[in-house]
Amino acid sequence: MNPMKCMLSTMLLVLSLGCYGQVKITSEDLNLAVGDWEGSITYLDYQSNTPFTMPANLIVEKGNNENTLILYNSYPKEPKANNSDKIKISKNGLLLNKHKISSREEFENGSIQIQTEHDAKDDGKKARIRYSYRIGQDVFVIRKDVQFEESADWIKRSEFRYTRKK
Repeated sequence: MNPMKCMLSTMLLVLSLGCYGQVKITSEDLNLAVGDWEGSITYLDYQSNTPFTMPANLIVEKGNNENTLILYNSYPKEPKANNSDKIKISKNGLLLNKHKISSREEFENGSIQIQTEHDAKDDGKKARIRYSYRIGQDVFVIRKDVQFEESADWIKRSEFRYTRKK
């Protein structure tokens, strides 16, 4: 084989192996979340080191393109905390909210779980952040886990847990 063909073959092999390990998602993965939801948020209060739970409702609508969802959060007991947020998939399907997708898993009941991980700060300290999105016909969960630098343990920082309104 001539050296140029050998080099091109090697480059193509390396490129294809690099793409093989990447986890991708599509707008179809997120479309299950569209609708009205009710449930709760539980978050870890770092000052008391105890979890706090309160009611939460959510309306999920499609955004201005197929790769974006708009989340309208409302808190019946704390309306001043009401807000909106977005979930956005990159055009190539490799990022969710600008974070690399680390896994995508399908379950027998038709629900999926998508996880992302990235380095950031939490409570002013360097940490690894993992978001888990569980989306199904009747369940929608967004969970944030934190692993502080110098620690092997993951801490559940917050979890939104919803069921679809009938």
